[in-house]
Amino acid sequence: MVAHASQAPLVWIVVLTWNNYADTAECLTSLRTLSYPHYEVLLVDNASSDETPRRVRRRFPEVTVIENQRNLGVSAGYNVGFRYALAHGADFVLMLNNDTVLDPVLLSYLVAAGYEPHAGILVPVAYFYDRPDTIWSAGARRRQLPPAIVMEKRLFRQQSGYHQLEYAIGCCILLKRAALLQAGLLDETYYFMWEDLDLSLRMRAAGFLILQVPQAKLRHKVSRSTRPQTSLFWQMHGEGGVTFHRRYGSYQSMLTELGYFALREFVVKQQWQFLRPFVTGLRRGLMRPLKPIPQAELLPLTY
Repeated sequence: MVAHASQAPLVWIVVLTWNNYADTAECLTSLRTLSYPHYEVLLVDNASSDETPRRVRRRFPEVTVIENQRNLGVSAGYNVGFRYALAHGADFVLMLNNDTVLDPVLLSYLVAAGYEPHAGILVPVAYFYDRPDTIWSAGARRRQLPPAIVMEKRLFRQQSGYHQLEYAIGCCILLKRAALLQAGLLDETYYFMWEDLDLSLRMRAAGFLILQVPQAKLRHKVSRSTRPQTSLFWQMHGEGGVTFHRRYGSYQSMLTELGYFALREFVVKQQWQFLRPFVTGLRRGLMRPLKPIPQAELLPLTY
């Protein structure tokens, strides 16, 4: 791990917010404890109605705040922060949800792993906030039977380097500058959900590795903003799933994976109240055009 700020790569931590100020304050407080010597914090607010930007400026004067005039969603909201960070010299960008609490040494371990050849995304281990000994996610992988992309719960020992993952889960991931410039930013076709899986595929296609860093730990409150018991969550799940398979799969993979998901959630778990918004999302995902992948070096700052 790097010892001196003058030698350490610059990390910009990008926190995206939409209301839930109490969670944001706890997250930002944990960032003050980080042992890594060279980082800046940027908060991008998606038009909160609880005065989050004003309250953050007052309590956390060290944090740079950008206020979007409307809720841009997760992908476009984070991209505002990524562009700012890259334009202001970031060697790494930490994509961070506001409902997380970071271990003080997390960033040091992630940056150290960033020196690995071909590293593109460094993935910490996220534990449940209220069950700090239980892993919520340590990355993700594709399961063949039954077909699905599932959370990785295993920790892999470093024997001949870090374990390579198939997918990164975007609640907290460290992105290398060169990887973002080559693979592109988050796909803004996604409003929220699936955008991290999409980025993972593009990173690997560009020749970069997604590495699990077991020593880097955080606690995650899980879905405080996405709210899985709402119709919007289910609509976005359907829409994002269709978009993902249109980009990288086939109609057969779409029918197989989303069909299994529907069977599990609506037939087995009896969550029929969410079937209609899910179907609405499927229809929207089939009809809406796929947007071009944003390229950081081609997009000037607009604020």
